[in-house]
Amino acid sequence: MTDLWELVCAGYGPHMTLTVPGRGYSAPMTAILRAAEGTAGHIEQVAAGRQPGRVGLLLDNGEPWVRGLLALWRLGATAVPLPLPAGFTGPAAYLAQVGDICADAGLDAILVDSSTVLAASLGRIGPALIDITDPMAGFAPPAGGARLRGSAVIQYTSGSTSRPKGVVLTQDNVMAGIEMLWRATGSRQGDSLGLWLPLYHDMGLFSLLSALVHGMSLSLWRPREFIRRPMEWLRQFAAAGCTTTTAPNFFYDILAEAAREGVPDDIDLSAWRIAVNGAEPVRPRTLAAFTEAFAGCGLRPGLLRPAYGLAEATLLVCMVPPGDEPRSLRLERSHTSAGARVRLAASDDDGARTVASCGRLVPPMRLRIRDGDGQDCPDGVVGEVQIAGPSVTAGYLGVEAPAQPFTCDGWLRTGDLAFMWEGEVYLVGRIKDMIVIRGVNYYPEDVEEVVRAVPEARGLCAAFAWVDEEDERIVVLWETQLGAEAAATTNVAIRGRIREHLGLDAVDVVAVPPRTIQVTSSGKVKRAQTREAWRGRPTGNDRDGSVSG
Repeated sequence: MTDLWELVCAGYGPHMTLTVPGRGYSAPMTAILRAAEGTAGHIEQVAAGRQPGRVGLLLDNGEPWVRGLLALWRLGATAVPLPLPAGFTGPAAYLAQVGDICADAGLDAILVDSSTVLAASLGRIGPALIDITDPMAGFAPPAGGARLRGSAVIQYTSGSTSRPKGVVLTQDNVMAGIEMLWRATGSRQGDSLGLWLPLYHDMGLFSLLSALVHGMSLSLWRPREFIRRPMEWLRQFAAAGCTTTTAPNFFYDILAEAAREGVPDDIDLSAWRIAVNGAEPVRPRTLAAFTEAFAGCGLRPGLLRPAYGLAEATLLVCMVPPGDEPRSLRLERSHTSAGARVRLAASDDDGARTVASCGRLVPPMRLRIRDGDGQDCPDGVVGEVQIAGPSVTAGYLGVEAPAQPFTCDGWLRTGDLAFMWEGEVYLVGRIKDMIVIRGVNYYPEDVEEVVRAVPEARGLCAAFAWVDEEDERIVVLWETQLGAEAAATTNVAIRGRIREHLGLDAVDVVAVPPRTIQVTSSGKVKRAQTREAWRGRPTGNDRDGSVSG
């Protein structure tokens, strides 16, 4: 059986380093591994000699997070990454989420450090908090080697469409997944990973694990360091010699937007070889805007690598191969719903929908697209993505077999809608998010894309269905700090653009204060939760109005 601790130990040499630029920290990974032994001994001592079974990781990006994960593997414990408060509407919602995960996973303890917020409140949740801020090299390592008794990781889904569920991943699942990521990206010895994504998010976690097992040097930033100063982050990324990063589509949007204020002359991106774009819908306009913004900084052809994956697959399902340019199709919007055969749009079709390819299937993953009757969809017909392979989870923690997302023949049902075209996978939406207005299907991602094209509304927005005693409508919330008059003017512009591009009149557009819309750790909108919060809002908000902060 795979032993991830031993694989990490075997993969590292003295030249491999972990750097945390925002903290001025850098150390060889050999030192991190020795410190992880001491941390494992400390955890064992706190547990009074009893090997913990499942332990949460509740820390910001940094050396303690990496060391804590390695210490758990050294102990043979299951690591359960826990979210940080960013993206929640307040402390109560955050503590409720963490409490639910702790109860569902049956955690024995939670690893924390000086970055952990709400520590006093977390103490009321139940599991013991173990502070691993310091390396604790003075503690004796546990006796014997790692002896994993259960799963390697329980990765809780980000909950964009439902309550988070624990994806149970064995060491063999994890190893298969990170090997697929390594091969698909064309990574090689000497590459260096630069990562700002939170390590509790599946893309951040499995990117980290691939680097750990394959002996890559690491540079870690906290998410807010990128969000607050994206161009400075890019400068540090380039200066650190990073060759690889993985991130959602909005990362590239933010950088392209920041470039509007000017790109420093001293940023050299020629060492950057791999830029994976996944975890949320890939936007062709984002790829074009990013490439144009940084064309003068030495960007390599084929740098951007659209991909599709999910936590249940230990991340990766398909990706644009090395050296290939990302492709996209311009389609008639009315022929992209489940069961439809897609049609290429005419050049003068202003309401067309452009869909990016997520590349080709990464072996040994298997993928099929099936219709509502369980039959295989021919190329060009939209259906549900179903997957199978050695990296795919055996199921969610504590969920009875009838409720697990598997077909009768053992394939995982993803709930994602896609079609195949010339051997490549094109994602068009999710089954549960689809909005039906007067018999016509709309994807919220399409509505939100149209909204963000309005200059004043380039920030966070959410579209969802709304049914009341009058009719079926779409509600669009967009976050802004504009005053009431400017927001009302923008509401009119948004409605006009939606009417022009989607042919929709049954739309309520509402400007809301920042932090109203709920998001996952990767920035995906939690539409169901946002809709429920909107349902419980105080009365008195008129259609196409603005809510004051």
